[in-house]
Amino acid sequence: MRLSVFSALLVLPFLAIPAPAFALIDIFPKEIVVRDKATTVQVINNGDRPEYVSITLSRLLNPGAQVSSERLEPIALMSKPVLYAFPFRITLAPGQSKTITLKPLAAVDREQVYRLDVKPVISLNETEHRATSGNVVVSLSFSGLVRQLPDVEKVQLSVTCKGSGALLTASGNVRYLVEGVKVDGSNVDPFNVYPGEPKLLSGKSISIPGQPSC
Repeated sequence: MRLSVFSALLVLPFLAIPAPAFALIDIFPKEIVVRDKATTVQVINNGDRPEYVSITLSRLLNPGAQVSSERLEPIALMSKPVLYAFPFRITLAPGQSKTITLKPLAAVDREQVYRLDVKPVISLNETEHRATSGNVVVSLSFSGLVRQLPDVEKVQLSVTCKGSGALLTASGNVRYLVEGVKVDGSNVDPFNVYPGEPKLLSGKSISIPGQPSC
């Protein structure tokens, strides 16, 4: 899950530190798997005020990268998307939940990864009201990870020793969870390697369970 503040702080000069007003929108589940049938996601308003929410689905072009380095392509800009999310906008009363549907439009031969972003939208009228009352407007956008999988999954990892370390490649058609890695004697946190996105581990001594050491 990613969390980012996207609203402005609106404070009257004569006020001290005003109380913040948060938009408490959440989604469930945070990681969604789509195969050959439509899948649903719940969007929940845990706050005490109505929320107008926008929904965006974008394909992740470099899965496995750090969140700050992710490259995204909105499906709205794709000529032939293979996955579709609807509706694009919803209104949620306090405590209400609604459903987003993820519908596959075509089969895939290897895993495709997406970000499903759910963002509360602050209207101009609400912004002006918050500014007049001296409240801080703070809304948070939430992002879920969507995995569109092929009909037949093949989980496989290939390791190639390099002069600077080891190159890990998901040689199957879905991501491979790498665990128990040691680099120069130090444990490495588990991580995923995705098809088409090799990962280089740098070090003089690299040990991966079930793989030759480098």
